[in-house]
Amino acid sequence: MIVQNLNFLDNNLPDKCANLIIADPPYFEVKGSFDFIWKSFDDYLLDVEKWAIECKRILADNGTLLWWGHAKKIAYAQVILDKYFNLENSIVWEKYDSQVKKGIESYRCFAPITERILMYSNEIGMSALKKINHTMELWEPIVSKLNKNIKSKKQCIDLLREDGRYTSEESLKVQTGVKFGWGNRFEFLDEKMFDMCKKELKFDFSYQEIKHEYTTLKSKYLETARPFDNFQKLNDVMRFSQEAHLTGKYKHDTCKPETLTRTLIRTCSRPNDLVVVPFAGSGTECAMAIKEGRKAIGFDIEKKYVDMANKRCESILMKPELFV
Repeated sequence: MIVQNLNFLDNNLPDKCANLIIADPPYFEVKGSFDFIWKSFDDYLLDVEKWAIECKRILADNGTLLWWGHAKKIAYAQVILDKYFNLENSIVWEKYDSQVKKGIESYRCFAPITERILMYSNEIGMSALKKINHTMELWEPIVSKLNKNIKSKKQCIDLLREDGRYTSEESLKVQTGVKFGWGNRFEFLDEKMFDMCKKELKFDFSYQEIKHEYTTLKSKYLETARPFDNFQKLNDVMRFSQEAHLTGKYKHDTCKPETLTRTLIRTCSRPNDLVVVPFAGSGTECAMAIKEGRKAIGFDIEKKYVDMANKRCESILMKPELFV
């Protein structure tokens, strides 16, 4: 079974096994009978911390955690999650086809047509300096060559100023740091800039030679880095349909849309990665993970949802898509 009839906290998964965790926990007294089982909000937050600790245990060092929540409640969960993970984004899902819009004039506040997703990495234990040093180790062969005849950063800034594309002193300093390896990002100077530097600084190597080294090192870095392929060029406000014509087929109060779910999975994981779903519900996350060529395992304490989710996953495994 892909979805187990088990409390997530009772799982037997090994440490650091999950490449991506998609947690859509109860929001607390918002929707669905499962949202009203706690005596108080404080009791609910105690469970949030237990869930967070277990997610921390199973998440790979280069893994991603996506945590769903209600606009009015998720800030409390964030305070807890921030203790264990590094917050990368606070994402807003705008339901552009929300039925609420039809009665928008009847509200005494701005119409609620959004939900939130907190995106976390497992990099909280790595200081900024350590991350920069790690990246610099990968850059070192290139930096050594570029620095061979460079006497100072000012010399580089003067060259960049002559190039005419960088006007302010601050942008000159930033671009110099990035172009010549004094930063923590992977970018590379273009051939025009290289030719200018080579003429002035007398580099004894070709553009093709150093570009090949850069490409090799970048590939090495990305193989071990946290997966993130923003193929749809999304920002932290995501406009997706609720897909009520699809979610309505599943008897679950908080079923998430397939398109948004698939997009998140494709962006934040690689093929064959393990996607763990602590609150499987109708099985959307597990089913979409399978569609995207990932492995999946989910948990839910309600047997009717477990059966629903497994049936959904089995239908996909029996009829794999030829085109996605």
